[in-house]
Amino acid sequence: MLLEISKETEVPATPEACWLLVSDVPRLSACIPGVSDVRELQEGQYSATVTDKLGPFRLQLPVTISIQELQEPSRLAAELRGNDGRGQARVHGRLETTLEPSAAGTRLQLHVHMEVLGRLASLGATPMRRRTDEIFAQFVDRVRQELTAPS
Repeated sequence: MLLEISKETEVPATPEACWLLVSDVPRLSACIPGVSDVRELQEGQYSATVTDKLGPFRLQLPVTISIQELQEPSRLAAELRGNDGRGQARVHGRLETTLEPSAAGTRLQLHVHMEVLGRLASLGATPMRRRTDEIFAQFVDRVRQELTAPS
């Protein structure tokens, strides 16, 4: 099943401050609910674990994140791969993040193109989009907190 998701928000911080967060994969991952155990494997490549409950499925999905493009201070693209090894879920896709100056500070845009396989795909796109909306709202709150916290 192919899943396309585009999200956008504005954050009250400069594009430069946002770039420092977006380009720091472990720091950014701490803002994403359910992501843990982020480790750098080599420059531009990371491993992590995604844990979540979606419908009847409890996921613990090891993923690899490979940075494909870095255009400071405005664009990051990464490839994502994951396989739980039990047939529940396999994912492969691309994430693109762009940053643009805005009246509020910075417009953050995310675009995900993901292929979801295994039993998880049987849920269909609607529950996955709904869960993505929930995760994105929490992510935005955490990003705002991270960017506005005193240094």
